[in-house]
Amino acid sequence: MLVVLVAGLVIARPDRGPAPTPIPTGSGALLPAATSSGPPSAVASATVDPALTAQPSVATARPLVTPKPTVAARATGDPRLAYAEFLLRVNDDRTTVQSLNGALSTAAQAQDLPAVRKAAVAILDFAAVEYDWLREHPPAECYAAAHSAARAMLDAYSAAADKFIKWADAGGGLTGLAALGDALDAAQQASDALDAFGKALEATTCQA
Repeated sequence: MLVVLVAGLVIARPDRGPAPTPIPTGSGALLPAATSSGPPSAVASATVDPALTAQPSVATARPLVTPKPTVAARATGDPRLAYAEFLLRVNDDRTTVQSLNGALSTAAQAQDLPAVRKAAVAILDFAAVEYDWLREHPPAECYAAAHSAARAMLDAYSAAADKFIKWADAGGGLTGLAALGDALDAAQQASDALDAFGKALEATTCQA
């Protein structure tokens, strides 16, 4: 599961000045409309005909219905065994990822755009397989953070591959400089995601 990322992808980039600060993409929580915190009588007096205020009110405030939070799936059984399987998958993917990164790096440095596209598509295919594996192997609670970091790393890895495809489709040359810069920025973000994954693994301890 991606222990070596495009961190090893080193390509000379033109001087474009400092990279722009990325715009946060997280979706903010949608808050419900503000409601009165006063007693029901205060709310009613503002909306009910004064002539009817002498009548007893039978209306009651409807409770705010909030959706139940989705409980993330967790592995059953010995958490140490589940974590060992996770780590085995990580180690097994080392050779594959090194090969994928090497192919993309070689093609990019040679500016062989058809090869760049082919290598990037191979990375996307690999990431799709790993997404499926993670979904089919939910974590034990003790390594849920590392499992989540692995998914975030896959997101960043896939985003970098997608940017290199866009560079290849741009045709290279001066017209492709902006696309190349975007690809290199995405590669750096993938490298950062790799670092975060490594830290999550270091902080993980699973016990029976």
